[in-house]
Amino acid sequence: MTLTTILATTVAGFGGHAIALGIAGVGSAIGTGIAGMGAVGLWKQSIRDKKKLPSLALAMVGMPLSQVIYGMIFMNSMIGANLSPDSYTNQMIWAFFIGIAIAASAIMQGRVGAAACANLAVDDKQGSGMYIAAMGIIETVALLAMVFGMGGIPGA
Repeated sequence: MTLTTILATTVAGFGGHAIALGIAGVGSAIGTGIAGMGAVGLWKQSIRDKKKLPSLALAMVGMPLSQVIYGMIFMNSMIGANLSPDSYTNQMIWAFFIGIAIAASAIMQGRVGAAACANLAVDDKQGSGMYIAAMGIIETVALLAMVFGMGGIPGA
């Protein structure tokens, strides 16, 4: 096999789909990191005040993880469509923007989670449901980006 043959070979069905998964994963890492910082601050204050550690903070840290799953579902739908190699550039652009939307949701979820942890430090009896609801609304952005993104894939 010559070098020219190797360079000219294309893999059917692969157009950079992992871009969406990778970007969503970065967003989840950032989001969980931000929420984690807020949770650690809350737990530190709880230990100092000799209070029970609020376990709700752990849920706040974990919520941005689901965006990785949405990135994977989107990636698998692109792979399943088995589109022509001629469209690889378009597929990469599509995956990039869907990945960015999903990642932004994870990052903002982390920021809200950190703010919720700060509020839990003040009063752990009120507002918990509202914090989860706010994070759920932000989660919806990632779901909609994934679903609408999949709707734009021909044959998926």
